[in-house]
Amino acid sequence: MVVSRFPKVTETFQLREMVALGNLGVPFELYAITHHDDGGTVQAEARDLDARANYFKRLSWEMLKAQIVWLRRNPRAYLDAWKWGITTNLTAPDFLIRTFLLVPLAAAMALRMERDGIEHVHAHFATYPTHVALVIKQLTGLPFSFTGHAHDIQHRTEGLETKIDECEFFVTCTQYSHDQLRLFYGDKVDKKCHVVHHGIDLDQFTFREPQPDDGERPFRMTCVATFEECKGHEYLVEAVRLLRERGIESELVLVGGDPPRKSSHQDTIKAQVAEAGLEDSVRFLGKRPLAEVRDWIEWSDIGVLACCRTAKGDLDGLPNVLTESLGMGRAVVSTEQPGVMELVVHGENGLLVRTRDAPALADALEEMRRDPERRAKMGRSGHETVVRDENVIEKTQELLRIYMERVSRPL
Repeated sequence: MVVSRFPKVTETFQLREMVALGNLGVPFELYAITHHDDGGTVQAEARDLDARANYFKRLSWEMLKAQIVWLRRNPRAYLDAWKWGITTNLTAPDFLIRTFLLVPLAAAMALRMERDGIEHVHAHFATYPTHVALVIKQLTGLPFSFTGHAHDIQHRTEGLETKIDECEFFVTCTQYSHDQLRLFYGDKVDKKCHVVHHGIDLDQFTFREPQPDDGERPFRMTCVATFEECKGHEYLVEAVRLLRERGIESELVLVGGDPPRKSSHQDTIKAQVAEAGLEDSVRFLGKRPLAEVRDWIEWSDIGVLACCRTAKGDLDGLPNVLTESLGMGRAVVSTEQPGVMELVVHGENGLLVRTRDAPALADALEEMRRDPERRAKMGRSGHETVVRDENVIEKTQELLRIYMERVSRPL
């Protein structure tokens, strides 16, 4: 399993899959491009994996030796890997720069994988991890597959068609992603793509009775999301301001931090909160481990996410916070995004509004606030949906069946 960053606290979907694989008795080795522990915040479930994961020092004898070995053993493949990485990314400077890390790193990974007897490589995200998997295949012949999630198959598509051509199969977490890729790449997508939702651990995100609400206390909302434009924080904060104008007090908890790349978006949202005088209504908690996320969802009346598509094409897949909230019996309010609508049915387990429409979002929040019985009913319906369709163990078993069918060997 090749990932970009580990044990990154926000990418719980990868962690859940790996934990489920381990619980199912599937042997695997974890290879990470970067060791990334979010400043010491590590999910409890990730600690054992972190201790045994394969990390690589950038300047080391192992890295240098790998380049020499492949230049001697398979010089054509090694040089072709460099050629493909450079020519494919000429129009994407950030990807081009990373090629000068990814090719040497993949060469070192390839040697270690040979030593460890690895028979198949699966990459999470179609960008850097799948680039690494492709180079490993070029050098060793090891087959690979990958999972595409959101931005990596929606607008950062440099080299994606080659990755699809060369992989044994690939997975997307929404039907929408499959359908969009088919528009660009045709029938090959139908032949190679499988749609599998991430799922959640139902032993952790169990049903919790709704919090007592006599209408006197503030309305409680939890949003778990990285501070990126596609998460729609600005519209959610504006909706909270509109609620206050209408005489409805609320408490919004924002769990999450900045993305790995440099961003000032969280500062922008904090400034918006201050300007609106909402410091007593909106709390910024930063990145938190899953145990604390569960506590905040239990505290809340609803889960909420105002996700939207950005001008660059960034778009959420199926956001974890919505599945987790429904799993715990909390109705959700979100937007009419394709991935979201694969889980949330308007009026049944939540309410959906147009994207970038703060007044409509405020209307939906007010509707939830004024009808505790209805939102409790929606929460129960959402819990039933998640139990039926979003169990991470069942989703991982589905992935295993795909592995065995497409790779033609037992795991």
